[in-house]
Amino acid sequence: MLESTIGAIENRPRHSIHLNSKFFPFIVLGILQAGDLLSTRLALTVPGVMELNPLVRELGLWPAKLIVFGFIALLVYRTKSLKRLWAVCGVYALIVASNVLLFVTHA
Repeated sequence: MLESTIGAIENRPRHSIHLNSKFFPFIVLGILQAGDLLSTRLALTVPGVMELNPLVRELGLWPAKLIVFGFIALLVYRTKSLKRLWAVCGVYALIVASNVLLFVTHA
C-alpha cells in the first residue's frame, strides 16, 4: 500500500499546483482589489478625472469590483501556473500605483 502511494506521488505531474500554494497570491490579489477600490475612489475625487474602465462606468464601482473578484477567485482556482497569478498581481499593483499617483499629483 505504501509503495503504491509513493509511486502515485512520484508519477504526479510536476506542473500542477495545489490550492495551498495559491493561497498567498489569492490574499495578495484580494488586498490589491481593496487597494484598487480605495485608490479609484480617491482618484475620482480629483476634478476632471473620470473612470476609464467601461465595466465600472456602466455598473458602478462596487458591483464591478465584486464581479472582478469573482473572476479572480475563479482564475486562482483554475490556474496551473503561479507565474500567471503573480503576473495578475503585478498588473493590479500597477493599477493601484497609477491611481495613487494620480491622486497625489493632482490633489
